[in-house]
Amino acid sequence: MTVSAMTESSSAPVSPTATGVEEAIPLEIIDPTTVLIQRLDAWRHVVDLLYDYAEGHRIMYHNLSRDYERISKTMQEAPRFDSVETVPENGDKPAHEGISGGFFALRDKSEGLINAAIEAEKSIKASVIPHIERVSHDIKEHIRGLKSNGFKGVKDVEKARGLTQKQIELLGQQTSSFGIFSGRPDPLKDPYIIYRGVLNKLDSQIMKENMQTDTLLTIQRDFKTFESHVVGGIHQMFKLMDQIQTTFADFQRECYGAITTAFTNIPQEFEWDQFVARNKHILADESAPKRSIDRVKFPNQDHESSRPLIEGVIQRKSSATFSKTYNSAYYVVTPSKFLHQFASKDYLQSPEPEFSIYLPDANLGAMYAKETGKNKFKITAKDALKTISTKHTFEFKTSTYDDLVKWWNVLHEVATSGSGTLSRGSTITSTGTAAAAAAAAATTPGAFAEAAETATSDPESTESPVQPEVEIPVAGASLASPERATESASQPAADPAPVDDPVPTPLESEYQTAASSVTAEPPT
Repeated sequence: MTVSAMTESSSAPVSPTATGVEEAIPLEIIDPTTVLIQRLDAWRHVVDLLYDYAEGHRIMYHNLSRDYERISKTMQEAPRFDSVETVPENGDKPAHEGISGGFFALRDKSEGLINAAIEAEKSIKASVIPHIERVSHDIKEHIRGLKSNGFKGVKDVEKARGLTQKQIELLGQQTSSFGIFSGRPDPLKDPYIIYRGVLNKLDSQIMKENMQTDTLLTIQRDFKTFESHVVGGIHQMFKLMDQIQTTFADFQRECYGAITTAFTNIPQEFEWDQFVARNKHILADESAPKRSIDRVKFPNQDHESSRPLIEGVIQRKSSATFSKTYNSAYYVVTPSKFLHQFASKDYLQSPEPEFSIYLPDANLGAMYAKETGKNKFKITAKDALKTISTKHTFEFKTSTYDDLVKWWNVLHEVATSGSGTLSRGSTITSTGTAAAAAAAAATTPGAFAEAAETATSDPESTESPVQPEVEIPVAGASLASPERATESASQPAADPAPVDDPVPTPLESEYQTAASSVTAEPPT
């Protein structure tokens, strides 16, 4: 075999192929290790975030259990309504009703929520967090293995390529000096020998390059599997989280539903009905009749000093100068010898008098004769309600002559009885007493003639027409002489003289109607 034949045979391994010509020393080394490590670092960051997520939920359930415990302690301070228990027939625990039942359910379910939150915390700590920690550990181990295997193969390839590069450079030196120098060359520097050395080094380099490629392909295939493992671990983590949270959420919803039902099922009047049933002896009886002042009794209610001697609606002339207006009011003569004026008979509208006269200090004038048609009398006195007051002459008018006689008789007896109090029995107001006074008047006509003469001569006088030694004129007895009285009885009554008084107002007419029913108290 010639040298050229050997050269062709030896050069066969590096001859061009269908795949094309490749450089003996590629410019770049295929090494995805760095990119893969960066990807694993990203996955590790993802897993770390998910760890924080799980740990955050663990802390949340831990704090939630404490919050529920604080709420439960607050509910222990709720008002204690009387509990109403209902014992079921199936032997279950007694059921509580009303507000107490609502708070019983609230405290019971709050205790259950505390335990459920604690269990959720334990479950996350015992299953989810260890699982995600294992995934994180696997990623770290994978990064460590990738750095160890990937970088070691790269270094071997770089070293092999360096040896091949030196051998190729040596071959270039020998081929460039081939045929220039004469003499016997060094057999080891024979370009052929160096060429064979290049092939040897190149073959070792390519073998290591292929081994590195196989290693990288294995790493990439394992990486795919590993990523599937990481994603599967994440799946498992969230399944565990979902199971824990769903269990807690379902129980929480059940508890809140039970609490809501316990309170919303309370009839709105249940507690009040129970309270009324327990406190009948304290609460007001709705069926009891309302209090009425007509049925009320109090000490001294019927004492004679609190009963009027006479009362009713009469009119008093206005105190304005030259005024002819009469105002109606409610007047009362009391055993304390006062003549009180009230705006109304109703003690609610007029509990205190507007005007008062102490009769023993007053001067009572004579009555007008019946024939005059003026049912009037006058009183000169001070207003006892005022601290500083001067005497005034007050003119009063009744609706009928009979009322005039009744009022005048009572006022006269009170005014002439002196100071102190007056018994109701001492006043002459009854029909029987009036008849007796009339009989006495028949036996002493002179006295009444004198009184009639006084009344006829000066009806405007405020001095009493009765002298101390003369009997008090009584209702129905005429103040004129007996002969005039007999003459008047035999003749028809003449029309009363016209009165120049103004027409009463509607309010005064109402008072006049009420006054027709006024009577004096009979003696006891």
